[in-house]
Amino acid sequence: MFLKPVTLPFVCASAQPWVIVLISVGAILLVYLWFELSLGRVLFRYATKPPEGQDDTGSRSYVSDETIAYFKSAQTVKEELLTGDEIELEIERDGLKLRGIYIPGTERPTGDPTFHDGCAIIVHGWRDVGGTRILDARPYLEAGISVFLPSLRAHIPSEGKRIDVGCKHYDDLFVWMDEIDKRLGETAPTWYVFDGLSMGAATVLTASGDERLPENVVAVIADCGYTSLIDQGKWLTRGMNSILRGPAIFFAKIFFYILMGYKLHDPTALTAVARATVPTFIIHGSDDKFVPTWMSEKLIEACASELKEHWIVEGAQHALSAFVAGPEYPRRKLSFIDKAISYRESRK
Repeated sequence: MFLKPVTLPFVCASAQPWVIVLISVGAILLVYLWFELSLGRVLFRYATKPPEGQDDTGSRSYVSDETIAYFKSAQTVKEELLTGDEIELEIERDGLKLRGIYIPGTERPTGDPTFHDGCAIIVHGWRDVGGTRILDARPYLEAGISVFLPSLRAHIPSEGKRIDVGCKHYDDLFVWMDEIDKRLGETAPTWYVFDGLSMGAATVLTASGDERLPENVVAVIADCGYTSLIDQGKWLTRGMNSILRGPAIFFAKIFFYILMGYKLHDPTALTAVARATVPTFIIHGSDDKFVPTWMSEKLIEACASELKEHWIVEGAQHALSAFVAGPEYPRRKLSFIDKAISYRESRK
């Protein structure tokens, strides 16, 4: 005795081609989504992976040989400036030990007495573990301004598994100020300047619009900073096929939300400067291909500060404005700080 076969509607002969098409389309869609998810993960890892050490060349893959040669000179300057007077500082946030070096500038004989009570917090860029910003420390110290060089999260010698490219933890700078004041006591600086380069510039600009910004931050100086993480991501992936680019960036954002605690409405450099009142000086190289010059134009246009300046350094590539401009670079910075101090005094 044989059982009579049962024919179901969805597997009838006339419907089988459509089923095959639907299954095929579904399979292709799943493969596409998996590929985009993987691509988004690659973008996330590229942006947040810490450098492996001071000789990690991966952090320099986007810069010219000229840039590398310029930054290598930082080691010589570091040996000249770190003479034993410096103070190593450490704070702990979110279970991470963050470290930095404070170099007093008040004893410099060539310093301007106007600047002797100040401190420049010099914030480095993406994957910079070589201490290259020591090059910017010397002019401050010679002017009598003390210098603090923090190592951002995930940059040796500070701890951390992922680089904060979205500048979510910009308020680490506020905690550093408290630590400096506590450690130095009566000899602590009476005013501060935030000076950032590249990712460091985006960090100090994001801090500039926070209502918790200490009143004794007299100026913010930002060189080649990006408007936001998303804008920077879109710029760096501009060569990708549009069908791949949009979803990949979307999935990269998901990784940032899940793994790093970023939120949709976190402040960016662009949204923060629109609320800023602190004097702001924005610098950018005209030939910057890594962070495009138009970003600084958007930033200065959006900046709400009454005292603000914008300087495009002709011929300078990314993070090379100081090298190209030479002595004019620190001169303009110090001039702006002088204006900012006068501005602060006039508003008391």
